[in-house]
Order: sequence, then C-alpha cells, then structure tokens
Amino acid sequence: MTLWAGWGHASENPKLPELLHKRDIAFIGPSERAMWALGDKIASSIVAQTADVPTLPWSGADLKAHYSGKKIKISSELFKKGCVSTVEESLAAAKKIGFPVMVKASEGGGGKGIRKVENAEELPTLFRQVQAEVPGSPIFIMKLAKCARHLEVQLLADNYGNAISLFGRDCSIQRRHQKIIEEALA
Repeated sequence: MTLWAGWGHASENPKLPELLHKRDIAFIGPSERAMWALGDKIASSIVAQTADVPTLPWSGADLKAHYSGKKIKISSELFKKGCVSTVEESLAAAKKIGFPVMVKASEGGGGKGIRKVENAEELPTLFRQVQAEVPGSPIFIMKLAKCARHLEVQLLADNYGNAISLFGRDCSIQRRHQKIIEEALA
C-alpha cells in the first residue's frame, strides 16, 4: 500500500511517514528525518550552516552538525544550543545579535509564533506572546532582515540521488507574517 498526502499540514508533518512506515505503508514524499531537518526552522538553519550557506545572525549562529558525507546528524544537544527558553536567554541572544530581531517559534507558521522586537524593553512581553501562541515549541532569536524578499524554491528528489529544481515562488506579499500570494515564477 502507498500513500501520497498531497499538500497542507499532514503532508508537512514528519510523524506521518514515520507512522506509515511502522504499518508497512509506503509514503510518497521525503523521509521523516529529511522532513524534520528541512522543515524545522532551527534544524534547517543548522543544516544550512553545516553546508556553509550564509545565514542571518541568530541564536544558533556558527552551530554545525556532524556530516558523514551522506547524512547530517543534528543531536538534541546541538539543537537545544540554538534555542532560547527564558526571557533572560532571549535578551542575551538579542543583545549579541543586535536589535531589531525576530522572536520565532520553530513550530510556528501561518503568521503565528513570530514577533518583531525593536528594543530590549519590548522583548519580555513579545517573547511570552510567542510562547503562548505556540505552546511547547522551541524558540529562537534571529536578526530582522529589512527590505527582504521571501523566495521559495520547489525541489524534487528521488532515492537515487537525483534532484532538480522545479521553479521558484515569490511569497513576499504578506499580512502579519503570513503569505497572501505565492507568485511563480520568481
């Protein structure tokens, strides 16, 4: 038996391929590890840094995972080093990065779990808002990218190491950090 989840929340949840695999159902899509490593905001930033892709300054800047030549291993200890779990930790990270910053819930999305912080006085309230909006989510601090575009690239890969870029999308038209329009080709 085989399952294709289409698009939306189920298709982006790393638990789906894991649960299907346990029931001997083939999942048409990425493995749970690949989905987590590239779908989680903290893990994907660590993967990018491991591949020497430039990233904005953030609370996990300079963290690199173990790369064996085939697989990237992000330990839970390494992942936690990119997170902030208290107001004090978030303030220290924000001061190191420099204001303005974004407080972001790793599991947030659709405009939830993200706040722009202009100065240290605003941070405690906005940090707690992010915590409340996405309960239990790891949180990180990232430098605000002013006047930036939100571009996405669709990739297609198989189990044999073949990969292609299908196209890019410009998702810069947003309201409250939530995409309104995805325009292709970017």
